[in-house]
Amino acid sequence: LTDAIASYNKEVESDNPDNSRLDPASRLVKKYVVELGIHRELRLDSLISKPYSASEISRIESFAEELANEKITGALYVMGIPYDKDKLKSTVLAMTVDPIAYSLLSLDKQRGRIKGNKSEGLAFTGRYLTPARTLVANILSENRVATDIEICKIAGISMDDLQSARAITEDLNGSKDLFSKMMVMGSSMPVAAPTAKLSERKESPSTKMKKMMNATGMSPEKAIEMAKKMGADSTAIAKMSAAMKRNSSKSKDKGTATSKAKAMSAPKYTKEEIQKATAIMEIERAVRNVSLYAEALANSPEYELASVINALNGGFIAPTSGGDPVLNPLVLPTGRNMFAINAEETPSAVAWEKGKTLADNTLKMYREAHNDSLPRKVSYTLWSSEFIETEGATVAQILYMLGVEPLRDPFGRVTDLRLIPSEELGRPRIDVVVQTSGQLRDLAASRLFLITRAVEMASQSKDDKYPNYVSEGVVESEKHLVDKGVSPKEAREMSTTRVFGGVDGNYGSGIQEMVEAGDRWDDETQIAETYIHNMGASYGSEKDWEKMRDFAFEAALTRTDVVVQPRQSNTWDALSLDHVYEFMGGMNLAVRNVTGKDPDAYLADYRNRSHAKMQEVKEAIGVESRTTILNPTYIKEKMNGGAGDASGIADVVRNTYGWNVMKPDVIDNELWNDIYDTYIKDSHNLGTKDFFKNTNPAAIEEITAVMLETARKGMWKATDEQLATLAELHTEIVNEYQPSCSGFVCNNSKLRDYIASNVDKATADAYNNSISNIRAENAGGDDGVVMKKDELNNIDKVTSRINSGLVLGIVAICALIVFLVIRRRRNLNK
Repeated sequence: LTDAIASYNKEVESDNPDNSRLDPASRLVKKYVVELGIHRELRLDSLISKPYSASEISRIESFAEELANEKITGALYVMGIPYDKDKLKSTVLAMTVDPIAYSLLSLDKQRGRIKGNKSEGLAFTGRYLTPARTLVANILSENRVATDIEICKIAGISMDDLQSARAITEDLNGSKDLFSKMMVMGSSMPVAAPTAKLSERKESPSTKMKKMMNATGMSPEKAIEMAKKMGADSTAIAKMSAAMKRNSSKSKDKGTATSKAKAMSAPKYTKEEIQKATAIMEIERAVRNVSLYAEALANSPEYELASVINALNGGFIAPTSGGDPVLNPLVLPTGRNMFAINAEETPSAVAWEKGKTLADNTLKMYREAHNDSLPRKVSYTLWSSEFIETEGATVAQILYMLGVEPLRDPFGRVTDLRLIPSEELGRPRIDVVVQTSGQLRDLAASRLFLITRAVEMASQSKDDKYPNYVSEGVVESEKHLVDKGVSPKEAREMSTTRVFGGVDGNYGSGIQEMVEAGDRWDDETQIAETYIHNMGASYGSEKDWEKMRDFAFEAALTRTDVVVQPRQSNTWDALSLDHVYEFMGGMNLAVRNVTGKDPDAYLADYRNRSHAKMQEVKEAIGVESRTTILNPTYIKEKMNGGAGDASGIADVVRNTYGWNVMKPDVIDNELWNDIYDTYIKDSHNLGTKDFFKNTNPAAIEEITAVMLETARKGMWKATDEQLATLAELHTEIVNEYQPSCSGFVCNNSKLRDYIASNVDKATADAYNNSISNIRAENAGGDDGVVMKKDELNNIDKVTSRINSGLVLGIVAICALIVFLVIRRRRNLNK
């Protein structure tokens, strides 16, 4: 495929492009795309006689490039066991190659050196990624730290450019950049440890601090603060403090005046200057830290164990920011106490620019898919991990969609908002609806209030040059509420409510168990109603905090055309984490049931801090499935792990079923066939059956049960042969190893009957006995009763009938009593 794309590009870039050569070249690309099934993930046609357009081939090229360079996780890490050299190298490459490559691309764009599609797909790989990978590998093999001269040579800049970039970054980020400076200086924070080996350092913390002050221009106050965190002794701290006082006493007034001036009027830089400085600093951090990252990774297992012992002894654990090391290298070395973020400073200046770009990309993607029309309303999910690691980039997207921008006080806190004039915005104001996770709600309530205020400001905007979808959405929400029986006054009050979360302060939607219990629902509407109820509490203002109002969430969902989910970690994807189908899929299902239309679904992908992007969820699932659960290299790596790795594969299959329920069009029949071929038929001859039987029989029980339930529900059009093979394997494992009794394996009576119907009678009888025996044991234990789900279902129905009958009986008795009392009084009066 990549060869065919290269041939097509060669024809396009020739001096005289000729359709007589371009069309056959395009059809050759299409031939391989259809054979590989990539057209399904990209929602392209498969008619071989019709060539793909240039824009379609560009999408295919980008998809192929992403597949080739996708980062995938290996076997699960075991605490205390050192990383081998290959793992160290691959992790360091993942941490450094992208920042170098994308930053060099950014600099070349600013210099006007990029023409055509030289910055995309295969051209990007050849021109930037491959050289960056070679550079990092060489530095790593030589185990050295790059110099300023080398950094300038790599980036193609002068020493003045490097110094200017450092100064701009310091002005913009201030103390926030100290941790990265410490890493650059080889001063990654040591873990306070009782062992002599860990406490031996070539230089004391105070000595390192002095070097850092000289190299970075850090103020003495900041240096003392960081020295304390780094474990400098009290004598060194006292000396540094005394020196600071001596140096500052002569110019105290001048220094104070300068400080205040800087706080009130921070230096302004052009967008181009900031972009150039950012790119240069990314290159410097990545190149200079190659060997230091490897050393930090190598030391991390020992640091972690030492930190556990130190914590148990009541010792101090040095802090660091969180996240995976590819996205945030400052987590290294691990074994430290992770901190979060000051919510009042979000969205940060960097997050604001990133959010604006992603919002524009969202509108561009929707326009391309919908004949140049714009979405009227976009739904956003807020997660605490994404909020912390991106400094509020999704909040920035929400504000910019509404056409509102943040205003900061002298301390960098976002305390006010400004309505962006319509002409400056250059498009309609787009309405939003927001669902928040419990952790984000607890961490950043003020940002939720900020969003509510932004919605009110946007809805009240007058004299806009373009349509105002926010004000139109408020009118529609109010009408919907009135139609549902809400009073006009209350409907008006509720019409601008846009932020919702878990009822009663809950931390989840509560629908996962329901989704996976296929015998407890027959229609997706039941799941949608549960989701809307469980996530229908308002969290947009202090006055209505956690308030439940009938139809409020439902009204807010009207007119929603797009749902957006954040994705900020390299350790999980749409299929490997169940909360993605829970939140994003749940919102998608709710919107579909309220509006009658399936919304577009995009992931806001922050995993590459140098290249944030929006991606359609079907395409993202295509990339993930091809590079992980269908990829022999990935499977082999997981097979080197233990029971947890086997369970992880089962989790992905179960989450695939979850997506099939919530958004059927992103999971096609071919994906289920591919999963069947890979794990049941073992088409790659990996020994998958023996792996699961020897490592984790419960995992293959779960995989086969999930696939059979998907077929039973009619979501996978499995053949009779596939069903028979799955049922035979499932019953074989259950009878040999006993049931694992997950919800799919034990607690779905309809599925059990379905499985038994696909095997011979003797096997079915043995299977049913195995299930019955284990369920009887679970139900009869002294440690607690695990009730049978089919009995629970019956109890639910009986309880419902009993409750209904009880209510009617009470009403009848009350009526009889009232009748007798009235009659007696009449008799007495007579």
